[in-house]
Order: sequence, then C-alpha cells, then structure tokens
Amino acid sequence: MSRRRCFAGIKVTYNILYIMSPTKKRKRHRCKNHPKVVARGRCVVCGSWICKECGVFKKGQFYCSDSCDPSPDKQNKVPSAENKKAVAVSSSRRSSRIWASSLLPLLAGICLALGGIAFGIFTLRKNWELSAENRFLKEKRMDLIEIIKANNREISSLLKEIHSLKVETEEKDEKTKSTRRSRPRNVKYYKPASGLPFNFKNGDVSQKLVTLTFDGGSYANAADEILDTLNSRNVRATMFLTGRFIMRQTPLIRRIVAEGHELGNHTYSHPHLTSWARDRVHATLPDISEKMLARDLAKANNILRKRVGIEFKPFWRAPYGEKNRQICRWALRNGYLHIGWRQGRSWYQNLDSNDWIPDEDTPGYRSPQEFYDKVISMAQSEPWGINGGIILMHLGTERKEKEQQTHTILGKTIDQLRGMGYQFVTISEMLQKSGVDINPLLQVEDDKPETPFNNTRK
Repeated sequence: MSRRRCFAGIKVTYNILYIMSPTKKRKRHRCKNHPKVVARGRCVVCGSWICKECGVFKKGQFYCSDSCDPSPDKQNKVPSAENKKAVAVSSSRRSSRIWASSLLPLLAGICLALGGIAFGIFTLRKNWELSAENRFLKEKRMDLIEIIKANNREISSLLKEIHSLKVETEEKDEKTKSTRRSRPRNVKYYKPASGLPFNFKNGDVSQKLVTLTFDGGSYANAADEILDTLNSRNVRATMFLTGRFIMRQTPLIRRIVAEGHELGNHTYSHPHLTSWARDRVHATLPDISEKMLARDLAKANNILRKRVGIEFKPFWRAPYGEKNRQICRWALRNGYLHIGWRQGRSWYQNLDSNDWIPDEDTPGYRSPQEFYDKVISMAQSEPWGINGGIILMHLGTERKEKEQQTHTILGKTIDQLRGMGYQFVTISEMLQKSGVDINPLLQVEDDKPETPFNNTRK
C-alpha cells in the first residue's frame, strides 16, 4: 500500500512541474507583415512578430529590418511613438518571462521537499507500526513455544504408556499363540479307521520325532551345503525331486542316495494341479486327470531308475502344495501317498520355512532367524511341541545375500532340537512309528501292468 502511494505522489509532482514548465508547447504566431507566414521570432526593440524575410540578426539579436535595424546607416533614425511603446511592452514581457523561469524551479523544489517530508513521515509511521507488530508476534511466539514444549512432554509420556501396553499385549498374544501351537489340528486324520490317509502332514504327537524334507524342482545352489550340514550331524532326510531336476542334477542325486537320504516323487514337470493360484480355491484344473497325473509320476520314477538305478519311495508331494482329495485319491490308486507338512492358521503355527520367497520386498518373506525362533518356540510349547512335525525346505534358493538364505540356520536348528530331546527320522520311519502301513501301496504297483512310464518298483 505504501509503495502505491509513493508512486501517486511522484506522478502528481511531475504533472505540476510539466504545467509550470517554460518549455511547454507555445502558441504559433504570424508575421506582422506576412499574416500567412509563421513568425521566426520577435524583435528585441519593438516586440513585433516577424518572419525571416522581415528580420535581421545582429550580434545574436533579432531585429526588424525596416525600423529597428541597429546598422550604422540607420542609427540616426528616430523611433516613432509607436515603436517606443512596442519596445516598452517587449521589455516588460521579457522581464515577466525571466521571473517566471526563475520561480518555477523554486516551486518545483518546494513541492519535492514537501513530498519528501510527507513520504518520510509516512515511512516512519509504518516502521513504528511494524516494530510494534514484531514485538507482539515475538511475545506470542514465545508463548506458543512453551505450549509446544508442554505438549511434547505430554506426548512422550503417552508414548511410553502405549509402549508398555503394547509389550503387555504382545506377551499375552504370544502366550495365546503358544497355547494354540500346542494343539496340532486334525491329529486323528493321520490314523483313519480304514485304509490310508489322503494326506500325511504330521506324525504321532506322542513321540518327539521330527522329519526334515527338501523339495528339488528348480535351483540346487544350496544343496551341497545342506548335505554337508546333514552329514556332519548324521541326520537323514527325505528329498522330493522332479524328473527334470534329476536330469539336470544327476551327480547330486547320486550323492544324496549315497549318504542315506530317501527320495520322494515330486512329479516330472512340476505342474499346477488346482486353481489355487487364480482364485485361492483348490479346484482341480480342467486339463488335470488321473491319467495325466499317473503318467507324470511314472515318468519321473522312470528317469530316476535310468539315471541312478533306484526308484522313489511310495509317497509324493504335490507341486506348490496344490492338491485336494480327488487328486490324492488318484495318486493313491497309482501307488503314491501324499506327504505334506504341518499346517496352521498362520505362518507361526506351521513348519514351512518360506525359504522359496526371493527377497524382503516380496510378501511372506521370513529371515533365517525368524524361522529358527518359530521352530524353537513351537518345540517348547506344551504339551506336544512339534512332535511328529514335518518341516518343509528347499535344495535351492533365489536369495542372493548369504545371510538371508534359510539353510544357513539349519545346523543350529538341528543342534537345538536335539538338545531338547527331539530325534530326526525320514518319512518312511515317521509313517512306520505313526502306525501307517504303506505295504498296500507296494501291492498296487505289483498289480499294475508294465507300461513305458509305469514300471514295477523294485
């Protein structure tokens, strides 16, 4: 607002000076002798307006050439009364013009001085108002700072209370989870009254037995370290292998067999069997049939016999864990019992290591330490712990950083569980000690005719 007023004052001052200026545009005059011709100037003697033809310049002055010329031949000429009167009028006009030209700068200076004084007074007043406002705002700011400090102290105390409540809640939740973990689901399912179960995922909970299982379908970059760990602790595990994996990793399979581990069928091509990946429902896919499943299982078994000279044990594991009762019934009719792993309502209640998840940005990722803590916590729960538990891991990993690879915690897990009294057995031993007789599966193979993809198990 002050800047606009300043510019308005300057504009008014400029207009006043322009109006009073002697250099403004004057009225055009005509020659007294030639009315149609614009005058060149005024005679310094008589004051008449004359053109260039009627005047003469002498020593910088303009004179009438006929009556006022100061030439020597015209010095004796006596001016008339009219000429004297014109000379007097011209002199008075010159004096008034000189007075006006000297007064205008003075008036302009006075106007500028008054404008400067007014502007200075206005500026001082605004500065005083701003200073008063700054002092007021400073006082208010100090009050606000005190209020913020008090609020921060109150927030800190509330956060401490919230943290203590959170810790208490987590402890209660952990106790609740431990109680839930101590009760494996569907225990009676593994000892049906008639025939074999469709899916064996946990052994007898009255015995402190644990089975380590490893799936081999794609990568094998962790297999040697896993076998070294198992061999150094004299532990025998069960490996579920696909036919394609056996073709790519034949020397590794020979080492697995030589070190006493047993092999289970993981199909030939590792296909999706249900629609779980699409709609989270285990509905059998349209292109999956009993004939297709039987051929895939038989093809993988045939490759193992040709490459290594042995056959799979009479159990299998569905790719991606996708199965239902119909698919498991088809496999039973073809001589294979499905082997799963302990399930639960959440990751903290099952024995899946989640080592197949590649990185921390992928949902479901769990570090090796989290897997170790979960297994030991479940093993310590009462009254059954992880009795009869089947643990799921893999022979390969997509994790690039060594400290993120789950198999690096395997040796520590085995040592800790053994220290708690657990014994490590294979799937065959777990089935036998859980009262599941697999001899009917061997008889199924004996009764079936030999085909290119189904040869008698020896």
